[in-house]
Amino acid sequence: MSDAETREQRLVLRVLSRWRSLCRGSTLPRRSQIDPQLFGQDWANCLLIDIDPRLERSRFAAVGENLRDPNWPTLERQSLAECQESTLLYVATSYAGRVLAKGVPISIGGIGIHLGLPIVYRSILLPLAEGEGRIDGMLGAANFREIPVTEEIHPLQEHRLEEPLAAAAAGLRR
Repeated sequence: MSDAETREQRLVLRVLSRWRSLCRGSTLPRRSQIDPQLFGQDWANCLLIDIDPRLERSRFAAVGENLRDPNWPTLERQSLAECQESTLLYVATSYAGRVLAKGVPISIGGIGIHLGLPIVYRSILLPLAEGEGRIDGMLGAANFREIPVTEEIHPLQEHRLEEPLAAAAAGLRR
């Protein structure tokens, strides 16, 4: 990786930069160009998808160790449809249809649940094409951090609607 790529703090921007360096003019990079060594330590947060004409049957060709679903004992080319909804892998691939439709990289972030814990995440999916035009693979990357939920930060309180409603009603009668 170049010095600028290693200085960039956001995983998705480092992976996007590497993907752009693999583009052949105005054409998409080929799946065969994706070498884990090109991504260094970031590869632990990357994934590769082989696209099927029926998107839900698309299969993972690679899943970095930081993205693996612990319910899958080993990577056995599971399909997108097999992703558990409460995992980072699910949210990181849930918008693959948009990438296919638009033919461009798309990055999203937000709040989700990963293995029962609330998280904030950022992910990117980048199209790949062995031949001219047709997207037949995707490179992806995602990372997250847990959102600390403590009583001091998020106090749980019972909301009593009766009192404010009664006060409002009394004000209207005056």
